[in-house]
Amino acid sequence: MKNINDYIKWLENKNLSPRTVESYRKIISKYYDFDLVNEEYIELLIKKLSKKREAFTCRSYYNALKSCANFQGIKDIDWKRIYRIIPKIQKKFYSTIDEEELKLLKQTRFEESEKVYQRNSLMLDFLFYSGLRASELVSIKHYDYSNEVLKIHGKGNKYRSVFLPKFLIKHFKTNSTDYLFLDTRKNRNVKFSPRRIWKIVNQKVKLSGISKWVSSHTFRRSLATNLYNRGGKLETIQKQLGHSNIQTTLDYIHSDHNTLYQDYSKIFKENKKQPNLESNEKDLEKYSTDELLNEISRRVGGKHA
Repeated sequence: MKNINDYIKWLENKNLSPRTVESYRKIISKYYDFDLVNEEYIELLIKKLSKKREAFTCRSYYNALKSCANFQGIKDIDWKRIYRIIPKIQKKFYSTIDEEELKLLKQTRFEESEKVYQRNSLMLDFLFYSGLRASELVSIKHYDYSNEVLKIHGKGNKYRSVFLPKFLIKHFKTNSTDYLFLDTRKNRNVKFSPRRIWKIVNQKVKLSGISKWVSSHTFRRSLATNLYNRGGKLETIQKQLGHSNIQTTLDYIHSDHNTLYQDYSKIFKENKKQPNLESNEKDLEKYSTDELLNEISRRVGGKHA
């Protein structure tokens, strides 16, 4: 008989992120009965959860339950009907940071070692200018960068190309197989964990005096907003961030609603052309912090259509 250990192995073979696997494991361990599961069981469980959990959390539970049922080969459940039980998600406002706040975070220092301080500052730059997820950032190896493109193995086992300003590019070593960022605590040289990135960001924010909520994911939303406000096209911002659905990209951007809607509508009216992503010959190290975002915007799609 199949059990949770078999299910976890099945998830891992599907190359889901460790965070997703762990989330599903906790949900299934607590709520899923491998012997009793059927449509009535799932429906009652979702109804119960919907009364005391937020809609976004209920969707996570729904996805985990559906995944495990698929693993068991159970096909006689009307998942669309059950999904409609979940309340609609109320749109939340997520904070973003600008260049001045990035500068403030980089100037905020809790590190005793200069080397660690410089490494952490570089991580903040990578988060802000690349829009990478924390899990993607910690997985970068030096050889992932070549021909002016950073190859990212992202969410859902998908690969994408990410473009960077030259002041970040210079930190890649051509012949190295090491991770770009190493956790050197206790005299180790090991891969960072996404949780460790979050802790560093959180500590910087607290000491800086910034009152808004800022996490490692805030940097992704900030890049989307900053690129869009500087003329980046929605489709190319979507590609830079690795979103499978452009609606997710729209949700990331803090901008005038009418402007966003007009640009979103144009996507379906105009002929899609591959943007020119050739590198600029200018030396980005001479640019101001504000000009760097303008340069990335040019490289990921130019001005609004």
